[in-house]
Amino acid sequence: MKKMRKCSGLLAAILMLSLAVSGCSTDGNTETTAADTETAAEIATVAVGDGETDTAEEGSTESADSETEEDSSSTRPDYSAGLDEDGCLTDLDVASLVTLPDYQNAVLSQSDVEVTDDDVQEEIDEILENYAETTEVTDRAVEDGDTVNIDYVGSIDGVEFDGGSTEGTGTDVTIGVTSYIDDFLEQLIGHTPGETFDVEVTFPDPYENNTDLSGQDAVFEVTINYISETTIPELTDEFVEENLADSYGCSTADELTALLREELESDAQYTAVWEYLLENSTFSEVPDSLVEELIQVNVDYYAQYVLAYYSMELEDFLSYYDQTEDDLREDLRESAEEVAEKYIIAQAVAEAEELVIDDEALTEYFGDTDYTDYVDYYGAGYVKMQVRISRVASLVYETATLE
Repeated sequence: MKKMRKCSGLLAAILMLSLAVSGCSTDGNTETTAADTETAAEIATVAVGDGETDTAEEGSTESADSETEEDSSSTRPDYSAGLDEDGCLTDLDVASLVTLPDYQNAVLSQSDVEVTDDDVQEEIDEILENYAETTEVTDRAVEDGDTVNIDYVGSIDGVEFDGGSTEGTGTDVTIGVTSYIDDFLEQLIGHTPGETFDVEVTFPDPYENNTDLSGQDAVFEVTINYISETTIPELTDEFVEENLADSYGCSTADELTALLREELESDAQYTAVWEYLLENSTFSEVPDSLVEELIQVNVDYYAQYVLAYYSMELEDFLSYYDQTEDDLREDLRESAEEVAEKYIIAQAVAEAEELVIDDEALTEYFGDTDYTDYVDYYGAGYVKMQVRISRVASLVYETATLE
């Protein structure tokens, strides 16, 4: 059976945080608002120690210290909390904590590890979109589906109203996608950049954004600045050689396609194996001390990120979402428990198979990539545990049966 490919970009996938939620108001103004029905943990999910593989191209050659510009050792989370220098759980007899399934004869679903041509094409499309070029078009009429940059001033009975103007800053809208009142955007169709004209609309009744406007007829004086046209490049040998040779190690379109398929297959195999291990292992106990340490790593990461990029204390940031640190910790508990279980399983299998993760194993795993930056940032314990998790997945997959 095909062995899972080692992926030196494993650690590059750690800790992605997305905090801003954008929405377009129905009165035509673009706003950034808090999603008040979501918890902070749902908005910004952190999965410390999940071991998910990422492509070797994405960040594997970058220093882990680039994660935040403002980071310092005093605020950095202790990613290796609960782990010794060998990446083993400290003071825990893992064999007594878990009963492992017959992992040497694991049965996995063929469909779970299959990668389709559509899956590969989706990856290719994402790469190509990063190299898309946008041009400002001014020599044709607006069509349905166009993205258009406009300015407008709204008035009722000849009197301008608050919140009804772009104030000359321009705003991008996509006809058929962006949500504006009535048929505001559809009235742009057929007009040409440079034109100024009136758009007539009726506010809904009721209109919750501004009840004074409910049911009112309004006129917006609109100027079309330009049409944005996005051109996505084609995947050719020349494109790969020029743009992707250094980051992906490929020089042709066929090589890149084969690499992406291999990456996806490796990720699918990894996921299938760990779903099997987690679902079929029985735990006598998952030490709460370990779970709390993993939760704390997440909380510390939030605090570091929020301070660095938003100049806010975590408590103040959470209060914006009507959350407390206790709420955040509870939201993170389930994922922390699963990571703890994965740590225990990985170490138990490694002990049973006499699988040692030493410097030689790290060199083999990371290949030509200098992993010292990862060790400096995350600690040797964390790095070795992640490599152990990946090696266990490979070991189980080698002897698995696909049905």
